[in-house]
Amino acid sequence: MRGEKINIKFLVLGVTLIFLMGLVSASLGIKWTQESALVPEKTKTCLTYSVYNPWEGESSYTKIELSDELQGIIKSQETDVQLVPGGTSSSEAIPVTFCFKTPNIYERDCWIGDSLICKQECNEEMKIYSGEVQIIEVSEEEFKSGGAGGSRTQASISAPLKIRVQCVEHGRNYSLIYGVVALIAAILLVINILKQRKKFGKAKKKKDNKKKK
Repeated sequence: MRGEKINIKFLVLGVTLIFLMGLVSASLGIKWTQESALVPEKTKTCLTYSVYNPWEGESSYTKIELSDELQGIIKSQETDVQLVPGGTSSSEAIPVTFCFKTPNIYERDCWIGDSLICKQECNEEMKIYSGEVQIIEVSEEEFKSGGAGGSRTQASISAPLKIRVQCVEHGRNYSLIYGVVALIAAILLVINILKQRKKFGKAKKKKDNKKKK
């Protein structure tokens, strides 16, 4: 009987701790002004969200990440780590910026490989990706290093985000061909000049030999 009472106490204690941990992780709040973004292909885009921490406990170190559903359209990303002090109200929310660059999403017609002398006609339907913007709590070490290194602790809060990738129509860029043609012309010119100099040198040498005789 005594053992059952002890087990019940531990169970109640465990439930209480889980509940309190939930309250702590829920202490952060997020504010945003948009749930969708139109992002041109192959461009850098920055999104800013505001984070607050009304909980009077410890401060939080936070940064932004995109969820797995949106990772497929990210070529590179930059994010700031921000300190959100405890007791920060919604009206005092601190902006956290996240920048990313999209890769080539739409099919292109290229003459060389998949990246040289290409044109893009944008005949496909606009591609839309849905996911979440996540406010991640990070360690103090990562905050001090500006986001490089450290360890991620938990995804505290998130906001929905729908990214529409805009196709950018363009014709072929022939600058590569022009450059190659110019290079070949320059090489041929140099070769011709060297041949003329060599020919002139032989003729001069032959003339000097005749004078000596």
